[in-house]
Amino acid sequence: MFEKSQETLRLYARNDDLRSEVDGLKKELGSRDEEMAQLKKEMAKVKEEVICKDELFQQTKDELTSDVANSYAAGFEDAMAQVAYVHPGWIFLKQV
Repeated sequence: MFEKSQETLRLYARNDDLRSEVDGLKKELGSRDEEMAQLKKEMAKVKEEVICKDELFQQTKDELTSDVANSYAAGFEDAMAQVAYVHPGWIFLKQV
């Protein structure tokens, strides 16, 4: 009978230890959940920044492409005007 009581006490003590361990793990899990939520917020901010920077990059690229095309067209028109000035009889150059 004494052995059964001792075993019962050991089981209760082990049960208490396990409950304490479970409580500790629950607290740790709660803190990890908070950390995960914070990381998700930071990731959303970074994603938003990347999207904004990508939009700005695309806009800048489009503007530069347009500026280069306009500069090329203006330079070509100037060159054609110079050729037409030097060779006024070349009618086909004036039509371009």
